[in-house]
Amino acid sequence: MPKIRVFVVLMMAAAVLSACNFPLEFGDSEEVENAVAETVAAYEEKEEVSVPTLLPTSTPMPTVTPQKVEIAKPVATKEPCNSAYFVYETVPDNTKYAPGAGFDKGWTLRNVGYCTWSSDYKLTFDKGDQMNGPAFKEIGKEVKPNEEVEIILKLAAPMEKGTYRGDWMLQTADGDDIGGMWVKIVVE
Repeated sequence: MPKIRVFVVLMMAAAVLSACNFPLEFGDSEEVENAVAETVAAYEEKEEVSVPTLLPTSTPMPTVTPQKVEIAKPVATKEPCNSAYFVYETVPDNTKYAPGAGFDKGWTLRNVGYCTWSSDYKLTFDKGDQMNGPAFKEIGKEVKPNEEVEIILKLAAPMEKGTYRGDWMLQTADGDDIGGMWVKIVVE
C-alpha cells in the first residue's frame, strides 16, 4: 500500500476517534506528527499496519455479522411470436335468437406476441355449428404487437330450437393456430 493510502487510513481513524469522543493523550501537534511518522515507519518496515481496537466509552455497539444473501435473478420470459389476448366480444354466451335470425358476432383481440400479424391472418371455422358462417375470414389489416383488431362474422341462428356452439380458430397465414374462440347461442 503506498504512503498516501496509509496516511488516508490514519486520517480516517483520527476522524472516527474524534467523532466518538475518544480522548487523545497527545499534548501538542508535534507529538501527533511524531506518532504518525512512527506509524508510517513501522508500516514501511513490516508491510503491515495494525489498527488498535477501540473500546466503547458508554453504550456498546451491536456486533454485525455479514451474511450471504442470495437475490433471485429475474427470469426473462417472452410471449411466443404469435399470441393473442381476448379483449371483448359482441354476443355473450347464451344470447337468445329466433330460428333463422341473422346476427353479427365480433371478437376484439390484442396481439400480445412479438410478431406483427399480416392482413392475411384469419379466423377459421374449427368445429361445432358453423351457423351459416364462412369457412374463414381474413383479419384484413396488419396488427403490430400490442395493437388490437376486431373480427366480425355474419352468422345466422339454426332453424331448430336448442343451444348451439361454433368454435373458431385464429390462424397465421400459413395455417398455424394462435388461439380459439367460440359463439354459443340459444334458439327459442
